[in-house]
Amino acid sequence: MITRAFGCLIGSAIGDAMGMPASFMSPEKIQRIYKRITGFLPPDREQVAHRNLAQGEFTDDTEESMIIAEVLIEAQRFDEGLFISKMREWAIKKNMLGSTVIGPSTRRFLEAIVRGEDTSTIGRLGDTNGGAMRVAPVGIFYHGRMDQAIDAAIASAKPSHGSRPGLAAAAAVAAAVSVGIEGNCSAGDVMAAAIRGAEAGERAGFDIPAPSVASRIRLAVELVDRNRGKSIEEISYILYQYIGAGMKSYESIPLSLGVFYAAGGDYRTGLLAAINTGDDADTNGAIVGALCGAYSGAEKIDPAWIANLSQTNPVDFKQIAVRLLTVRE
Repeated sequence: MITRAFGCLIGSAIGDAMGMPASFMSPEKIQRIYKRITGFLPPDREQVAHRNLAQGEFTDDTEESMIIAEVLIEAQRFDEGLFISKMREWAIKKNMLGSTVIGPSTRRFLEAIVRGEDTSTIGRLGDTNGGAMRVAPVGIFYHGRMDQAIDAAIASAKPSHGSRPGLAAAAAVAAAVSVGIEGNCSAGDVMAAAIRGAEAGERAGFDIPAPSVASRIRLAVELVDRNRGKSIEEISYILYQYIGAGMKSYESIPLSLGVFYAAGGDYRTGLLAAINTGDDADTNGAIVGALCGAYSGAEKIDPAWIANLSQTNPVDFKQIAVRLLTVRE
């Protein structure tokens, strides 16, 4: 279980850093600039959002995920007050409001907490993937307790991404990780858990006009099953055409889960397919990396990728994984 928890965290960070140069590019643009991304690359001059980052450097996706992990370890549960305090400290220290990397929902949330405003309603319209990109530690912490993972995921996303799609996306990823970390499951079991989480999130979320995340995850399963004879690249592009790969929760999360399912949880296969599909490539890479890492374990991740990421970003993901598994509510 430790290797799967470690695989989830380090796998997500690798996906974030490797997808960073391709962020908000079309598959065709990625092919024109990079040919095919198969490792860590520096951002091209046409990369707008992350042009100031170095090769192999991860983004706010991983930083926010580590904040969630800190909250769970320190409070032995998800504590909203502690989460807001840590997010405020991070936002000020890293000048996140002056950056180009955070999404619109997270930006509204950070603006409110930096100003010390009431955040009880600020997240209601948050429909992007920021709640889902940071939630994997919740699935690790509540491994084997899917309903508790779903509840904690909803609580963690509500302050910034409290809409139906925002909560559905976070709950889907947390439920999927919670099942994957336990082992002895199929990729189909992970997808079923994601759908259950998404349905719970949709019931809990603030009503806005948006597609159903749960329905789109089901669509992703159908598209993958219908195209099983095709390559992972072809299937990923089909998912992109039907669902999209943008930062909206109802694109990013069904797409990422569909790529995980098409790859059968294989880390390298799923990660490279997600990254080269483009659009919100760092976040989709982070989510697919977390899912595949949780399902297959760290031993299935290229050791050179782990070493490269560790050199660029000094975070002890294995220690964090162990603490998430051993500090239980």
